[in-house]
Amino acid sequence: MRYYCTLSDSKYLKFGKALIQSLENSSSEDYVIYYLCIDDDCFNQLLNYNSKVIPIKLSDVLNWSDDLVNYKNKSPYNAFCWVLASSFSRYLLEEKKLENILYIDSDIYFYKDPKLVFDEIQNKSIGIIRHRHNTSLSVDGEYNVGIVYYKNDEAGLGCLRWWNDAIIFGTNPELGTCGDQKYLEGFVPRFGDNVCIIDETIAHGAPWNFRLYVYDYFDQDGSVVWGNKRQPLVFNHFSKFGYDNQGKILPDTGIYNVHTLNAQVYRIPQVTKMYLHYDMVLKNV
Repeated sequence: MRYYCTLSDSKYLKFGKALIQSLENSSSEDYVIYYLCIDDDCFNQLLNYNSKVIPIKLSDVLNWSDDLVNYKNKSPYNAFCWVLASSFSRYLLEEKKLENILYIDSDIYFYKDPKLVFDEIQNKSIGIIRHRHNTSLSVDGEYNVGIVYYKNDEAGLGCLRWWNDAIIFGTNPELGTCGDQKYLEGFVPRFGDNVCIIDETIAHGAPWNFRLYVYDYFDQDGSVVWGNKRQPLVFNHFSKFGYDNQGKILPDTGIYNVHTLNAQVYRIPQVTKMYLHYDMVLKNV
C-alpha cells in the first residue's frame, strides 16, 4: 500500500482532482491519498468522491496541535498554508500511524507510475527533489517542496519534526527565505545518508527547469535528457497555472519569466502538449 497526501482549499480543488485522476491513471500499486481540506466546501466535495481519497478536515489537524493553532493565529494566510505540508504529513505519521507518507503539491500531475519514485528512494527514510536550476545560494532553495517523502522511523519522523518545528517556531531563520521550502537544505546536514535526493533515475518538469531538458525522445517514450542522463518524466509541476480574462491559458502568470526565457519554453512542442492536456483535464474533473 502506498500512502500519499496533498491539500488545498475549494478554490484550488480542481488541481487536486487532476492530481487524483493522474494517480488513478498511472499507479500500478494500491494506494490511498489523504486530502487536507482547508475549508468545508472542499471537504464536502471530496466526501464519497473516490474510494481512494480520504478527506481530512482542517479542524482535525488544528485540534491535534496547539502549536499549529498559535502559528495560524499570528500568520498571514499564505504563510499558514505553507506550514501545512509538514504539519499534515506529521499528523498522518504521528496521529494516524502511517508507515510512510509521500506529500505531493496539489498542482502536480503524474504521467508515469509513482512506483518509480519509490524505486529510487528504496530503503531511505527521507526523499526530496532538486529544483535542478538552483543551488543553495538561491533564496528559493536548492530543493523543491513539490514532493517530499518520509518513512515513519527515527530518521524520517525526526526530520519531519525538525522541518515542522523550524517553520512554526522560526528557528534557523537563514533557511526561512522562501516559505517552508529552503528548510529542505537542512535535511542532508542533519540526517545524512538517510536522505535520498530523487534525481538519479527520474525526471520531473516545472516552469523553472523545462529549459534544461532535451526532448528528442519525449514523443517516443515520455523521457527527457538532462545532462548525460535519459530519464522518464514522471510528473510535471504546474506551478502558478492560470487563465487570462478571456480564458486563455497563462502557464505561470508571468512569475517565472526569468526561468522560462520570457515564456519561450512553453513554445517547445512537448511542453505545449502537456499544458494543453492539463487544461483539458482541469475542465473535465
